This record gives sequence, C-alpha cells and structure tokens, in this order.
Amino acid sequence: MDYLNAVQRSPINDLEIRELIRGALTDKIDDQEVYIKGIEQSYYYEEEDLYK
Repeated sequence: MDYLNAVQRSPINDLEIRELIRGALTDKIDDQEVYIKGIEQSYYYEEEDLYK
C-alpha cells in the first residue's frame, strides 16, 4: 500500500518513491540465493494461479 501511494504522489514529489526503491535494492548481485528469490517472485506475480 505504501508503494502504491508513493507511485500516485511521485509526479508531484518523487522522494517517497525513491526511498522505498532504495530500501529494496541490494548490493548482493552475485548471490545465487537472492537471484533465485527474484525469479520465484517473478513467477508468483506473473502466474499467480499456476504458482499456487
């Protein structure tokens, strides 16, 4: 919900959305576990009914 609100307000002030995104970023770009979790989340959002 915070993300959606920040997106809606971003044309006026993008600081809120920047901070939310900054908090979600990682420097673990070579970490296989982080990579796999990202793929799993992608499948969850793209094919929610099939994933369950």
